[in-house]
Formats: sequence, C-alpha cells, structure tokens
Amino acid sequence: MSATPLAVRPAYLFVALGIAALAAIPSPAGHKPDSCWNVDDLRPGMKGSGRTVMKGTKIESFDAEVLGVMKNTSPGRDLVLCRLSGLDLDKTGVIAGMSGSPVYINGKLLGAVAYAWPFGKEPIAGITPFSQMHDFVAAYERRDLVEQKERPTRIGLRTPLKIDGKEFESVTVSSTFDAPQPAAADGLYMVPLRTPLAASGFTPQTLKVLGDRLNGTGLVPMQGGAAGGRIADEEKETKLEAGGPLAVSLVMGDFDLSGIGTVTHIEGRRVYGWGHPFFGIGTCDFPLQTGYIHTVFPRQTVSFKMGSPLRTVGVINADVSTCIAGWLDREPDMMPMRMTIRREADLEGRTFNVKTVRQRSILANLVYAVLTNSVDMQGDLPEDLTAEFKAKISIEGRPPIVVHDIYSGNSYSGNRASQLMYLQVAALVNQLAYNPHKPVRINRIDCDTTIMSGRRTADIESVEAETDTYAPGETVKATVFVRPFKGQLQRIPVSLKLPADLPEGSYTATVCDDLTCARAELRDKPSLNYPQDIEHLLESIKIQTRAKRTKLVLRVPLTAVGVALEGKDLPNLPPSMVQVLGSTRKTGAQTMGGSLVSRHSTEWVLQGSETVRFEVVKNKKTGLRNDE
Repeated sequence: MSATPLAVRPAYLFVALGIAALAAIPSPAGHKPDSCWNVDDLRPGMKGSGRTVMKGTKIESFDAEVLGVMKNTSPGRDLVLCRLSGLDLDKTGVIAGMSGSPVYINGKLLGAVAYAWPFGKEPIAGITPFSQMHDFVAAYERRDLVEQKERPTRIGLRTPLKIDGKEFESVTVSSTFDAPQPAAADGLYMVPLRTPLAASGFTPQTLKVLGDRLNGTGLVPMQGGAAGGRIADEEKETKLEAGGPLAVSLVMGDFDLSGIGTVTHIEGRRVYGWGHPFFGIGTCDFPLQTGYIHTVFPRQTVSFKMGSPLRTVGVINADVSTCIAGWLDREPDMMPMRMTIRREADLEGRTFNVKTVRQRSILANLVYAVLTNSVDMQGDLPEDLTAEFKAKISIEGRPPIVVHDIYSGNSYSGNRASQLMYLQVAALVNQLAYNPHKPVRINRIDCDTTIMSGRRTADIESVEAETDTYAPGETVKATVFVRPFKGQLQRIPVSLKLPADLPEGSYTATVCDDLTCARAELRDKPSLNYPQDIEHLLESIKIQTRAKRTKLVLRVPLTAVGVALEGKDLPNLPPSMVQVLGSTRKTGAQTMGGSLVSRHSTEWVLQGSETVRFEVVKNKKTGLRNDE
C-alpha cells in the first residue's frame, strides 16, 4: 500500500451558472440589491476603504483604489482590480488571511479581498464583488453543483495599467492556487489568496504530512497555537462583524486545525466571508468561529496572518466559488474521536479527544492526521519497535468495524511507524465515505495504541509436509520453519483437515500470514472483491479487518466451486454447471474460487510465504513420503 493513498479532492468544485440564471434568482428577504455595488457602475480611479484585523480583534481601515474590472474571469464571475494602501501593506503586500476583508466605496459595499499578485511589489488585490458572493450562495441553495476545474483566464485591458512604473496590457486570473511560472510572473497574474490553516497541538512532522495531502488546495498548515486562557477570556464576548476574523475549524478539541480569514458581510443571521472557496465543496457543515490574530508573518511572495479560533458562533453551510457563507446560532455536526497512546512503561497512557468535521472529501485525511499526531506527540520512537493497535469505527445502525492488529518490521520503525500504522483506518473511512451504494454515517472512532521497544517479526523460510500423499478425510500435517528477527530458527507445527469428499488430484499448500490469505479470499469471491451493495462491502471489510499479522495460515486452494451472477453468490454447484456458466459470456457470471484454511497463532508479525505440493488419492498405500 502506498504511503500516501488518500488524495484530497480538487480545491475548486465550481458552480457552473450563467449570468442570466443568476440574475433570475430572487434575492432572499433582508438583502437589498442597492446596498452593494454593481460592477458595471465602477470606474477606474474610484477610491474607498477596507476593514480588517492585523492584531488581536481590533478592526482597522486601509485604503483602496479601483484600477479596473475584469469581466467573466470564470462563468458568471467578475473581478475588481484594486490598489491597496495603509496598514504597512506596501511592505507586506496583500496578506493571506485578509480573504473576505470588505471594501467599501462611498459607504456602499464593493466586495471582498480575495486575490493577490504574488510577485508584485505593490499591494494589488482582486476583489470578489459582493453581489456575486450573495447570488452564488443563493443559487447554490436552489441548484445542484457541477464539478469544473478552470484554466487561468487572460483578459486584455482597454486601457493599459501602470503599476510600479511598468505598463500592463492584460491580466491573467487563475482559479487555482498554483504559483505562476517564471515567465507568467513577469505579467500581472492574480491568484486566490491562500488560507492559513492554524494548527494547535500538532507536531511539525504531522503538519508536513498534512501539508503534502493538502497540496493544491490553497490551505497552508502552520503552527498557530491556541489563544491563551487570558486572551480567550478577555475576547469571549467579541462579536462577529464585518472586517473581523472568521475562523472555520476542521478539528476541535485537544488538537485544533482552523482556517483563518475575514468576515465580509452579515445580513441578519447570515454571514458571508473570504471571497473565495475553502474547499469549494458546495454543501458543508463546518464550525463558524470568531478569531484572534496574533501577528502577520511577512514573506517575499504572500504574507500570512497567524491566528486562532476563539469560540463557535454558528455553522458554515455553503462553500462555493465566490465565498463561504453560514448561519449564526446553529450547531455543527462533528464526529468525535478518542485516542489513547501507551508506552510500555506507562500503563495508563495518554488520551486525546477531538471532533472532526464530517465532510467526506477530507474526513479520511483528518482522521489520518489526528491518529498519527497522537503518536507523534509521544516524542521520538525507537527504531526497532512493535505496536499493538485497536480501532473501533462505530457506524449508525450497524455493528462496529474493529481493527485489532500488531505492527512491526522495517516499515514500522522510528517516527515512520505512525504514518504507516494508521493507513488502514484512513482507507476504511475513505471507503465508507465514498461507497456508491448507500450513505454510511460514522458515529465515532475510538483508538488504543501501545508502543513497545523491540522488533517482533519472523520470516517464513520453508515448510515440510509429513508426507506427500493423503487420502480424503485425512489431516495434512506439516512443519513451518520461521526465523525471528536476530533469533534462532523456530519450528511451528501446522495441520489442516481434508474433507472426506475431496476429489483426487494434485494440490498446493501455501503457508503465509493472515493478511495474504485475506487478499486471496477476496479474489476468490467476486461479489466481495467488487461489492455491488452495502452488505457485500461491509462483508469485504470484515474479511480484511479480522486478519491478523501474527497468525500463520495453511491454505489449500480448490478448483472453482461456484459462480457469482448479478451480484449474488451461487456456491457449491456441480463442476459441470460451474464450467457452463463460467464460460458463457452471455450470463455475465464469474467463477468463485474456494480454499481450505487453518490458522495458527504465533508471537511474531510474520513475513513471506512458502508452498508445498501433495497428492490426494482414495486408495493410499502408505503415509510416508516417497523418499523415505
């Protein structure tokens, strides 16, 4: 299995709506169309001001001058180009975390700071018109989303712009966060502002892994630190208002992971912010929080605000191409997780409790990050280690999925251990979230991990059968030779009872670990290897999770024993019927394999496999090997 199997879905799932369709949507009660600017009424040289927080929760003003309007930068969208000034923006440039900062002209709302010129020497910003923020949210609430990834759009200017002594005849507007290539960087190239992802309680190693998985989304994980008790107490009554910090959490509790941006506008209990998407996933259920800005981290490309969430005041329920939007005084639906980590000398261990958002496109990655971080919090791990891990995934209306296994070996050593150990749980969460059959709600996940020094592995070196000829109904007996890590060769007796009606012929017995056997079992059953309904999917998962790395398996494959037809298993068919159904393309049937299996517990994590052949005859003359 790859170390990074869980790809985050594209950062932008755009709402593909035409301008005419948007215009036909009635404005919800409370919104006054004349309270914000129509981009057609804007003219270069118009001046206004914006609101944002540079430190703490104090809202400050900056200046803005309209340079031009970029029409149709993407379907139904325009972008207003502005030069910002004040608040030392001439030194920092447009700051990531300013996303959503409202800009007003003559007291009327223009829109939200959302784009930046990464390599420009002047603070040139792209403003998402509020009228389109509002209408895209309204359209989303009435229409389905269409996935669409757009290429950068190059727009010619009627009147060239002079910026920093250089003349520009066009502007390139990107819908993704990819940095422009060196040649493109020489032009006026606008990209969405990245979102600082403030992390509290996460180790640098976990943040690096998380950053790799979030690559391309525009989210930048960084150590933020939670707001201290004094700050949290002093600012607990801070209200959400236009220009103030708007934090959106993905993980809450002993670990915290929150995107930091700015409130653009509030209408009654409706809140708009950021001016660009978070993930662009449409419907969502994220905690909407007030925030606190600790400082601004200056960079040569785009500087960042470093902040922390303060308290939850509502829910973000819309994540569209123009903004995020939510409702005050609503409770988010989060998934609880509990992790207990023990080192061999610490019987009580250390327990962490968090809640994660349930958004399926990121849930598996969040579960993976939280689990790996709980182990990384324990400090450096020994190079040679053994880990016992038990995870319980509680599913609504169904028995829980339980993973209980022991991990050891070259891959599970040092600080790499946590990254590989929890891949199975993350993969299961992803499998459940994206199953095409029926929605599955994971109620909670509980995990217990014990880390022990020393490597408990053994390689399977060979196998010897007691004889090479058996009669139906006899018991196959063999000796498996395994070599523990840095240890002496060990003998393990194994046996397998043969059915009394087993046909005569030549058979191959394989000794292997239980996981290898589980994979073979799934290959034998097409309905489980390619599940066609939720029941088959859960049965397939059960086969995978009940396998133990410490169990030695003696497995004897049999010829086809049945067929899978239209998602149903038809086992125990006569060989002639299996041959007819399995060889006829018109039926669409797939042959089902079978096997005889016996399992034997060991004290080691087993690696490798070996085979031995034997004959089954009804009239066996001797029970000794032919060479004896």
